[in-house]
Amino acid sequence: MLARTRRLPLALSVILVSSVAVACSSAPAHRPGPAATGSPAATTTAVTPPPAPVGSASWVTAENARPGTPNWRIPASLGAAPGLDAYADRVSVLPGEPVGLAVDGRGRVAVRALRIGWYGGAGARTVWTGGLTAHRQPAPHALTGPIPDAGGLTGSRAVVAGWPASLTVDTRGWPEGEYLFRLDAGGASRYVPLTIRSASAAGRELLVAGVMTWQAYNTWGGRSLYGDTNRRLANRSYAVSFDRPYHDGAGAGRFLGFDAPVVQLAERAGVPLAYTTDLDLATDPSSVAGAAAVVFGGHAEYWTPAMRAAVVRAGALGANLAFLGANTAYWRVRLAGRSGAGDPRPADRRDGRPRLVVGTKDPGLDPLARTDPEGTTTKFHDAPAPVREETLTGLRYDCFPVEGALSVADPSWWGWAGTGVRGGQRLGGVVGPEIDRAYPVPGRPAPEQIVAYSPVGCDGHATAQTSVYWVARSGAGVFAAGTMRWACAGTRACSAIRDPRVADVIGRVTMNVLREFARPKAGLRRPATDTVGRYHLAPVNTTGRV
Repeated sequence: MLARTRRLPLALSVILVSSVAVACSSAPAHRPGPAATGSPAATTTAVTPPPAPVGSASWVTAENARPGTPNWRIPASLGAAPGLDAYADRVSVLPGEPVGLAVDGRGRVAVRALRIGWYGGAGARTVWTGGLTAHRQPAPHALTGPIPDAGGLTGSRAVVAGWPASLTVDTRGWPEGEYLFRLDAGGASRYVPLTIRSASAAGRELLVAGVMTWQAYNTWGGRSLYGDTNRRLANRSYAVSFDRPYHDGAGAGRFLGFDAPVVQLAERAGVPLAYTTDLDLATDPSSVAGAAAVVFGGHAEYWTPAMRAAVVRAGALGANLAFLGANTAYWRVRLAGRSGAGDPRPADRRDGRPRLVVGTKDPGLDPLARTDPEGTTTKFHDAPAPVREETLTGLRYDCFPVEGALSVADPSWWGWAGTGVRGGQRLGGVVGPEIDRAYPVPGRPAPEQIVAYSPVGCDGHATAQTSVYWVARSGAGVFAAGTMRWACAGTRACSAIRDPRVADVIGRVTMNVLREFARPKAGLRRPATDTVGRYHLAPVNTTGRV
């Protein structure tokens, strides 16, 4: 929804099989020799405890006890330097699956795969190093012909690079999680994000990276769902492709500002974790099955109806929900590009997973609007099949741009435990640049507890941001931060937050929520008190711009 954006930091990723030079930095797995034969004399054999199950709390703790990598972030000057671009031919892979890196540049490129986590505050760990020789790649092109699995949508103007892979990376032995590849070539550096997704979320908190939103804002090649490079909406594309680099964040898109902080705090909290992306959840809604909680970062704006229905269904079965940002589930999109014009990859690299996110933002431009009204690519709350945001998150979008302090409304709420905050205390810089709030309207979730209420001005209008905790009928606990800056605030990754004590408070609250949400139906243990009626909250949007 952002009409104006700022650059955000970045993150980690992966392994190589075919390349010019490969040097693995992790120790090879031990392979036991053949069993001994005969009857040996009595000996004492040490019993090695079985390894902790992948994704369990003890596994997460053990992984983050490993040494982190200092100074892994790309300096701004290198991230903005020309001459190097790259993307992955997979948004995510299962552990052990290969991923291809398509690189545009000249000469030798050093590559590191970084796994994002806490790691004693380092924020990442190098799991592999290698290299390649880069060459110049063909110029990108815009899709103009019909996209078969988008109802024949034509003239989408989706920018596609369609480069061949420069390197194939083997992820065998890599832990599940969020990754960034860091590529360094002389005076330029870039990231390439990758998720090594979990095969099952059962019994774990599922962290969902918002790659569809990153791509919606991605202007690489000249167009995004918001317009051209000058933000002229009429020149926008109607679909965006994952077959191109990210322009923002030195190639990391919006990962470092909106999603990496959540991953780092979750791993610091030592809770059982699973990892996926919104694209994967939209492609396979059943991947949320059995999750103890589903967690979204600072900006998860673009959803498919199937993805939304899966998250609602998970909550109805007792999975806790955490929305650690704002402007959540605002735009409805479709997935396409599983083959043909939408998938430029060689046939042996096609996996049947979509490579395009279709978002016309106008029912009149969506060729499937009449036959599939619930999938029409417009705002979720608009016709022809409106659903309200608060039925998912407890909040509704309110305004942009906003700058302000988060004001503590109810210090007795369990999420504030251990922070020492007082009622009315202001936490500078946390509110913005987009906000949500509770609306006192029929059909809103109840009981809904206002835990932060922050009066702010937005575009000449007086309004308020709210953070809420509420309990679903199933007993699931739901926390919605209501400010886009919540995620980055918790790890001191927000330039707008200058007081480290504010970051410590938000980080502590986030970990309190994640620890409580590690078991389903947190609302049965942590009930909510309905307090919406105690605060001045207009029943309609205060700016009229939704």
